[in-house]
Amino acid sequence: MTITFIMSARSLTRLDQAALRAAQRLENGHPDCATAGTTPPTASFATAESARHMLRRTLRLKPWVAIASRSDEAHPLADNATGRAFRLRLSNGAAAREFLAAYDGNQRLALSIIGACPQCGAQVPTVYIKSLADYGNWLRLGPSLGESAHFRTSPAHQDGCPIPHQPLNTPT
Repeated sequence: MTITFIMSARSLTRLDQAALRAAQRLENGHPDCATAGTTPPTASFATAESARHMLRRTLRLKPWVAIASRSDEAHPLADNATGRAFRLRLSNGAAAREFLAAYDGNQRLALSIIGACPQCGAQVPTVYIKSLADYGNWLRLGPSLGESAHFRTSPAHQDGCPIPHQPLNTPT
């Protein structure tokens, strides 16, 4: 019998602290924090299960931690794809963390942290994360990091937001 654990605000705080420690270790030259250990899959088809597995591996989450997933109505899985990207959520509380799983420009399933747009405040995909240290860097540095390709193209931006009309400033 498997018991599913929904992360509390306290558990999310511990995850954030672990991510910040991993980011600090990476900054101090410990390469073991740089990757999740494997490359994301290249494919033309992704499932919610593969997206949850990728998030679990990337953030080093225990098997009993619940990851809610649903189709993201705003973002496609890939350019010109008929399928939708996946929205992944840790916790059901106000302190939840959300991620978008969609294919990047290299046709690899990639995770982007959902966060507030600095211009319009809409919840949009911000930066790609490939490791716990990447997540920690996002917590520390936020908008100063390179952005995911989905940041500027996200239809979730508010009308009149200048971000979608600016050129992408980081490679996909």
